[in-house]
Amino acid sequence: MRQIAAVKLFFVIAVCTIYLISFSQIGVLAYETFFKETDRLPAGTMVGPISVANKSKQEALAEIAKKVNEWKADATIPVVYQEKKGEIPTSLFTFQIEQSARQIVSGRPSQLLVQFDVQEFSKTIKTLLPPPLASSINLEKLQNDVTNIAAGLQMPSEPIDLAAYVSRSDETVQQVSAATLKLAKRPAPLLEWISANPAVEIKGKSIFSLAAYVKETNGPLSSEEMSMIASAIYQTILPTNFTVLERHTSRELPDGITVGYEAKVDDRNRDLQFYNPNTTAYTLKFRVENNRLHVALFGLPFTYKYVVKVGDIEYFKPKTVVQYSPLLRPGERQLKQSGKRGILAKVKREAYSGNHLVRTETIAEDFYPPSYNIELRGLELGDSNSDANETEQSTEDEKQTDNESKNDEQPKEKQDENNGQSEEKQPEKEKAPSTTNDADGKQNNDDNEKQG
Repeated sequence: MRQIAAVKLFFVIAVCTIYLISFSQIGVLAYETFFKETDRLPAGTMVGPISVANKSKQEALAEIAKKVNEWKADATIPVVYQEKKGEIPTSLFTFQIEQSARQIVSGRPSQLLVQFDVQEFSKTIKTLLPPPLASSINLEKLQNDVTNIAAGLQMPSEPIDLAAYVSRSDETVQQVSAATLKLAKRPAPLLEWISANPAVEIKGKSIFSLAAYVKETNGPLSSEEMSMIASAIYQTILPTNFTVLERHTSRELPDGITVGYEAKVDDRNRDLQFYNPNTTAYTLKFRVENNRLHVALFGLPFTYKYVVKVGDIEYFKPKTVVQYSPLLRPGERQLKQSGKRGILAKVKREAYSGNHLVRTETIAEDFYPPSYNIELRGLELGDSNSDANETEQSTEDEKQTDNESKNDEQPKEKQDENNGQSEEKQPEKEKAPSTTNDADGKQNNDDNEKQG
């Protein structure tokens, strides 16, 4: 009996021991499994761009704060308006880290809450935009876009263009430049083309070609007519930030065009091309009134005031070529051709921010070679043979000199080769007309009708 009781007791003790050990192990495993799922955040849990998976709430809070501080230390958010650049300081962003952590959704993305002080940034906006535009900015849209950048802890690949937030209205889209060209005559094809094309859009970040546009619009215009339009357009875009890519001049300054403002175009290989560096489009508008061609440019005001100056004008006296004629009496002289003086002029563009000169750039150096006086003289008695030889030599000299002085509608970069070809210069230099785009967007010409 005692042995049976001892066995039963041993059996009971063994069972209890195994039960206690198993319960403790299984209990720990169950506890760890249950509380691990509730204390650690599962995969896919995000706060903005920050992953907080497999972290406790406290660790997630620390991770969010770390990533936000890294972004604020390294991030730059540039802003631009045309040629002026600025930056949004990261100090204007207030990140609500604790509130973002409280709104974490297990296994799902949630927002990183941030606020942007747009009123403080509006002070920077006023330094970048012209006065008419500063009050036309859509601050709500700007605030939303900038806040989204910060909430994503992003660094934009391109600067934020403030022009995209300017509300289009009659106050913001205005005449920024204009020019007037006197027409010697009123050719019907030119009038018809302008009537069919009263406005031409110059798209942002694009190149405009006048020859290509005339061809697209099936304009039956002669070289002279296209050149008149081109000269008016060229004079209009000079006091802007547009970049002239191709432009030609004639050998002789046409009537009615001021020196420095000619642009010759034909349907062969001469064109007027320029580039609009702005993100917004501008529109050229044409009209003919009182025998004058008026061209105006409309769009957002420019950040700088541009002043065009045609200066350092040099004049070259025409030489006289003598030809002997047996039809004239000895000692008799007759002017066969009246020459014109040559002209060399430099075209410069100055950019001003208020009264401060930002930069000066040379746009072109226009050179028009002189044409020669041709004088006929009678043969002297007894010198017929030598005089005949002189006549031939003078004619050859005239041809050679004329070839040397050619500057037949060359681009700006080739004109420098011709600048020193004339030996006789008129010492005095005359003050040239200047052009500017004033506050009203109108162009002021010191001598718009004067031909040099």
